Amino acid sequence: MFFNPSYTAFMNNTFRVSTIYRNQWQTVSKGYNTFFASFEARPYMSAENGRGLGIGLAFTNDVAGSLSFGEKDIMIAASYFFALDRRQKTYISVGIEGMRKNWSMNLSNARFNPQDMYNDDITYQELNTYDVSLGFSVQHAEDEEHQLNISAALFHINTPSLSRFKDGDVRMHRRLFANASYLFPLKYSDRLGLNPQVFFQHQHNYNEFLFGSDLLIKINDAVFTSEILNIGLYCRNLESVVISPKFKYNNLSTGMAYDVNFSKLSKVSKTYGAIELWISYAFNPLYNKQKQTKIPCPIF
Repeated sequence: MFFNPSYTAFMNNTFRVSTIYRNQWQTVSKGYNTFFASFEARPYMSAENGRGLGIGLAFTNDVAGSLSFGEKDIMIAASYFFALDRRQKTYISVGIEGMRKNWSMNLSNARFNPQDMYNDDITYQELNTYDVSLGFSVQHAEDEEHQLNISAALFHINTPSLSRFKDGDVRMHRRLFANASYLFPLKYSDRLGLNPQVFFQHQHNYNEFLFGSDLLIKINDAVFTSEILNIGLYCRNLESVVISPKFKYNNLSTGMAYDVNFSKLSKVSKTYGAIELWISYAFNPLYNKQKQTKIPCPIF
């Protein structure tokens, strides 16, 4: 949902709750501390026609530095997905997202040159912006062990103003996000799978390219219990390596990511880039029980 609004509630379950915490660049001042929480629901799903609706609500708190400069976001997203074929192996999903951002800072911790005292040139110490984003994704699953995903999203379509001066003209540039992944089993083992992924982002004059893969290890694949261990290794812009172990137990997913920086900034960061922790749980309502199927069985 954070990467692409078309992924909102695009899942097998009816509800999902998720939370993420990220700590970055703590060796430079107070660095960045980011907290994200989301709730997704699938209010409509037709198994016969392969069509469904998804809605989601998310909150972000991102603060950095001695002045506590950052943003507090409220995000509302909706998606519509449908199958292209009767076997429902190929799905297309489209999504829209609206976001309210509150930008603020605390100047009480700021220090200024006594000979050049601070004046109130900054009109707004606090800003509220609103923007709209769109997303699109395609998923093809030949079976549970072969799955192809391709998606793209455009954020901040209306380019909201970020200027803190009354007559300023500073705007948030549109951001393009795209990714592709392909999950497939390894031939020499029925318990191992590989999921290579590519992520790309472009905003104004800046690009981010992240690529790598997850190694999936099926620890337990019984009828009522599924345990999968993921070990991910990724590279970002050829300047940092991300190590990401993950674990999934039935509908509960948890994991972490550790970013090792070896760019020119490593002298300041001491190779420490960021650490990220997350947990996600998908579930169905209590009244949503599966229909029982009567299987004729011989009597001995």
